[in-house]
Amino acid sequence: MRILLINPNTSPEMTERAAAEARRCASSGNEIVAVTGDFGCAVIASRASFAIAAHTALDLYAKHGASADGVILACFGDPGLAALREISSVPVIGLAAAAVEEAAEAARPFAIVTAGLAWMPMLGEVVAATPHAPLFRGVIALDATGLSLVREPDRFASELGRALDRAAAIGAQTIILGGAAFAGAARTLTAGATLIDPMQSAMRAVERAVGQSPVRDRPPARDPCSARGLSPELTSLLADAAPPARGAVR
Repeated sequence: MRILLINPNTSPEMTERAAAEARRCASSGNEIVAVTGDFGCAVIASRASFAIAAHTALDLYAKHGASADGVILACFGDPGLAALREISSVPVIGLAAAAVEEAAEAARPFAIVTAGLAWMPMLGEVVAATPHAPLFRGVIALDATGLSLVREPDRFASELGRALDRAAAIGAQTIILGGAAFAGAARTLTAGATLIDPMQSAMRAVERAVGQSPVRDRPPARDPCSARGLSPELTSLLADAAPPARGAVR
């Protein structure tokens, strides 16, 4: 399989962290192609930067997705996930969606520990839109950004430990490490609950989806997007794409 890993912010450090863990947990022989946004924000830490990241994700798919067998959207919160699935002919997996699904499989209460206070209501809304909201105990956020965690992990180690303790204290038996910055951290951290690394969850999900789902043909354009100011690749993709028929395989 050739898996396209999309980092919809402009920080190469974040891409490298996510890609390293993706390659570590990918099945033997599978190729990970990681790409970084060439416009937008260095870190996604607000609703505005989240909206920009959705555009960046679509642009990266348009430029690099032609030969991919599957896609991982490597931003916890999944900006642009539904739109990517609409225009893609291969499975697209978001970190948050995959991690929440995996946490819910155990049918035990779960919480999310993340970086960035603005993510608390945003991630709450993401989980509320799933069938798993009754198991959700909340979001614990570090007063930091994912990029800060990547650049200065030792500085935030004690704060992260306290956040994990707080998540367990509110009843979470499973804790999702909510962010690409945490990729690989579940192997070294200890907590009073089961830890889920969303990159590992996403890799398992995309390999399973690619193995089970044939590539679907993109239907002919019915209402081309008369786009202006987009990259040539995205403009072309939107002109050729149309929403998939209800029930179409992804």
